[in-house]
Amino acid sequence: MNIAFSIIILSLVIALGKILGTTKFRKISIGGTWILFVGIVFSHFGYRLDPQVLHFMKEFGLILFVYSIGMQVGPSFFSSFAAGGLKLNALASIIVGLAVIVTIALTRITGTPIETMVGIMSGAVTNTPGLGAAQQAYTDVHGTGAGQIALGYAVAYPLGVIGCILSMLAIKSFFNNKALASASSEEKASNEDKKTQVKSGEENGRGNF
Repeated sequence: MNIAFSIIILSLVIALGKILGTTKFRKISIGGTWILFVGIVFSHFGYRLDPQVLHFMKEFGLILFVYSIGMQVGPSFFSSFAAGGLKLNALASIIVGLAVIVTIALTRITGTPIETMVGIMSGAVTNTPGLGAAQQAYTDVHGTGAGQIALGYAVAYPLGVIGCILSMLAIKSFFNNKALASASSEEKASNEDKKTQVKSGEENGRGNF
């Protein structure tokens, strides 16, 4: 497949993914994740990219992604350490460590190749830089790429996105209910105080009379 046709396919996938990303279902949108889904559909129907174009887009896309994240969090990165940043980083390290332990355990229990499980781990938490790092590490060690890593990532990523959305909705619902219960309790306590004050005023009025 020539380079020009590969660029056309990439442009179509990105354009269609962005258009679908603007749609919402019950006020929920998965945004740019649609690009991945459109790419999977194109690949299913036999569209393939030139290997050089694919390699360039993978590297360049990952660079842009990491750069944009750095520009976004950079201004507050160092100042965050004075406001609990070390604690948050420690918690993040624990979560990543637990994910690695679970991945290794599932690899031995199910007999799934470690390459596929690494891709699943990256996709389950929608960690695109993790996918890139895993692919690069495998290439450095073995001298060739592993399609199983990308396959595991592509399979797990949709469920990871849906899981994150459902988790956020559950957390939102939990805290909203908790806030409503707290507000109701405060309102009830306030009404009881008002009743007590009114009753006390009435008793004082009768005593004065």
